[in-house]
Amino acid sequence: MARGWGKSEEDLGADREHAREAARAPGGSRGDARRSTEARSIRMSLARIADQLARTENSPRREALETARRELEARLSALDLPDGGDES
Repeated sequence: MARGWGKSEEDLGADREHAREAARAPGGSRGDARRSTEARSIRMSLARIADQLARTENSPRREALETARRELEARLSALDLPDGGDES
């Protein structure tokens, strides 16, 4: 995996904790918990990309970040989360 694209230990721990909480939530299924966790992960990646876009002036790097952002936004919209998809 390219440097800077992996999840930190903090992110991984937060993802696991969020998954446990979602699994315990009343009325939620494991599929809902998985989608919620994945959506949270995608949102964190989008925030990281936005930060990197704000700091870089390298044109090829900006293009790569924009492409990654579009792909992540498409994945997020494909998750089809209830309540408008904002689980934060």
